[in-house]
Amino acid sequence: MDNTQPERENALRRKKRVKRLKNAIIIIIIICLILPTLLCMILFGKIYSLERKIDKLTENQIKTEEKSSKTFEKNIYYHAEDYSSSLEESEKNSYNEKKISVIDSSDISVAGENTATGTKKDSGTSQITKAETGKNNGKQSGKVAEASSDDKADVFNTKEKQNKVQDKDSSSLKNTINGIDEQERKKYEGKEVYLTFDDGPSSYTDDILDILNKYHVKATFFVIGKTDEQSKRLYNRIVEEGNSIGMHSYSHDYKQLYKSLKTFESDYRRIKKLIYDTTGLNTDIYRFPGGSGNQVSDTDMSVFIRYLNKEHVVYYDWNVASGDATGVSYTPKQLCDNALEGIAGHTRSIVLMHDTDAKLNTVKSLDELLSTLTQSGAKLLTLNETVKPIQQVKVSSSELNNK
Repeated sequence: MDNTQPERENALRRKKRVKRLKNAIIIIIIICLILPTLLCMILFGKIYSLERKIDKLTENQIKTEEKSSKTFEKNIYYHAEDYSSSLEESEKNSYNEKKISVIDSSDISVAGENTATGTKKDSGTSQITKAETGKNNGKQSGKVAEASSDDKADVFNTKEKQNKVQDKDSSSLKNTINGIDEQERKKYEGKEVYLTFDDGPSSYTDDILDILNKYHVKATFFVIGKTDEQSKRLYNRIVEEGNSIGMHSYSHDYKQLYKSLKTFESDYRRIKKLIYDTTGLNTDIYRFPGGSGNQVSDTDMSVFIRYLNKEHVVYYDWNVASGDATGVSYTPKQLCDNALEGIAGHTRSIVLMHDTDAKLNTVKSLDELLSTLTQSGAKLLTLNETVKPIQQVKVSSSELNNK
């Protein structure tokens, strides 16, 4: 009896221990299952909140950029508006000065005529009448003299006021030249700019040439092959008016042009011959359709560059583009701004634009572009084989000749 009692107690203790161990194991398992789930939920929650914050920041940034661009456009518009109003003021002032001088001369002539007529009438009267009229004339001449001196004083004061107004206008335009802000002008002053037009001639070539003539500047036209009379006339007009003409392939067919050296050579000879037969000019400048760094050609571009090098022809790419061939429908203002932004970042710029029937906005952008550049003192030049080229793919003469 005495031995069985302790054994029972030991057995109960063991059972309790086993139960405790089981409970501990269950609790540990539950914790291991729940804890990762909780951690995942917390992590997903934080990721979601971060995504929302990023979205908000992106929206704010877009809004800020839109506001800044609108503010910039407004500032340009207000500068132009202020300048035009100041021009109107100065024109009015100059017109008023002319008007006053005309009035002065007419008053003097009228006074002279009145004096002459008065003298003729008085000569036919009696001695007493002459004396009386002499007195009256003396009084009148005194009044006229006083009036004329008063008029002169008024005119002098008016001119003095106008001069003060003009001084104020000139001081308000102190940092402005022809509507261009001084800070804006410095962006382009003295920079070399080569405007180039690809893919012509077109129905807008005449318009482009007219605008260039308006600002007394020249450009470079990289033309393609067209044999109609209108196109031939435009080839000639480009050359006759002092612009440069270059080759941009005959066909402008990427697949055929870049198929092989043979097809490229054939196309090159056709466009060169057409320009020579039409204008009498043996041009030695070329622009690859798509540029020398295009991703369309199946043949390595160095093959064609080597050929042009043997023909002593210089190829020109660009380092500034207006964006008129990107597929985006830019407004004339945006095209102009794109070009100006690029020019501001280079001391020497070759600007890519296009001359096709679909590029009306390019034509519309030229007035503001040329006005800004010419008034800022930029040098607008034309390309020829002596001008240092800008090239996307650069291959040295030694490399070309060794291949």
